[in-house]
Amino acid sequence: MQCESLLMSRSAWLLLRLMETNYELSIMPYELKSRVRYIDAMRGLAILLVVFSHVTNAYVKFPITNSSFAGVYYMMTMFRMPLFFFVSGFFAYKISEKWTFPTVKRVMGKKFRAQIIGLAVFTFLYGVCIKHWKFKFLWTLNPYWFTISLFEMFIVYLIVALIVKKTKSDIPLYVLLTAAVLTPFIFNYLTNGYQLLKWATFIQARNTINYFPYFMFGIFARRFESFTWKAVDNQYFKAVMIVTFFSLVIFYGCHHTYSLEWNLVMTAMRISGLMTVLIFFRTYRDWFDNGNSISNAMSLVGSRTLDIYYLHYLFIPNLSFMKGLLYTGPGNSVVAMLFIGLFISTLVVALCLFISALLRTSQFLAAWLFGASEPKVRTGKASVSSPQQLFPE
Repeated sequence: MQCESLLMSRSAWLLLRLMETNYELSIMPYELKSRVRYIDAMRGLAILLVVFSHVTNAYVKFPITNSSFAGVYYMMTMFRMPLFFFVSGFFAYKISEKWTFPTVKRVMGKKFRAQIIGLAVFTFLYGVCIKHWKFKFLWTLNPYWFTISLFEMFIVYLIVALIVKKTKSDIPLYVLLTAAVLTPFIFNYLTNGYQLLKWATFIQARNTINYFPYFMFGIFARRFESFTWKAVDNQYFKAVMIVTFFSLVIFYGCHHTYSLEWNLVMTAMRISGLMTVLIFFRTYRDWFDNGNSISNAMSLVGSRTLDIYYLHYLFIPNLSFMKGLLYTGPGNSVVAMLFIGLFISTLVVALCLFISALLRTSQFLAAWLFGASEPKVRTGKASVSSPQQLFPE
């Protein structure tokens, strides 16, 4: 009798846990269950710092002459865009499938919806709501330059990938990597002090060239994935990257120029900063994958980076009245900058997530504004996801 009672109580406890688990799974967005959470959390930090830089741009006076302020500012903003391009390149190189024309057509169709149709819609809204029907910014610096540059990078990479498949040789890929690394230095040297032609500005030629190396680094990091993770997990590599990043931030944070020396220093700062962030999230990946409240929030933000990127420009507050007040004072000005910038940035991100959730209630809007895939039919059995399902862009 006692054994039967114990067995029944044990069964009831297991049933209760199963019900709780099913409830937790049922309230989670379906696509979040098949993603690697620490990668999403890393992207969540990056998009928060993107919003942070745009919020603080309203009251930060450039060039920054306060060394402590400059160090903190560049430490928080230098790696964010290279990180996005690196991650995009990492998952653009798909190991599970070979590039074919149907595959390219499918991938580019999704990219076109998210990065061209969505771009056109939100650029129009930005021009109407923020610029009051003045679209001259299209010929200077489109705020949505990231999606333009990323789309161009995908086109170049897919062309080369098809050539690699056709020739059965990896040489074109290595040529592209070499060109991607060298071109920014040559381009910036030749165009130093000159304004680009309108068509070159419109297609974001400078940004595409400057950030293409990080996209290619991501491709080769995925191509040699085993070596990549061994390097990231190596204690000496960790020490070199972390020390290099903070040393460059401290000693070069307030020496921003357009010289070749600065381009080299900035590149080293971006690479070491990118690696430092990747090292941190990979080292503590178990904590981020455990599903606590903080990691859940960061993962949710990271799964909606494109939505936040498109929407946040519409809600950046005008803080120009604070310009000159925070960066010239004593040490506590850094604390004030961090508190004000991060607090407002968090509010903006929360608002963007709410609007994103509202827009995504329509599958049509989700697909054509953000490139969302069709929802999958859920079954009682767990399905095995391919890399492109694990890491959708």
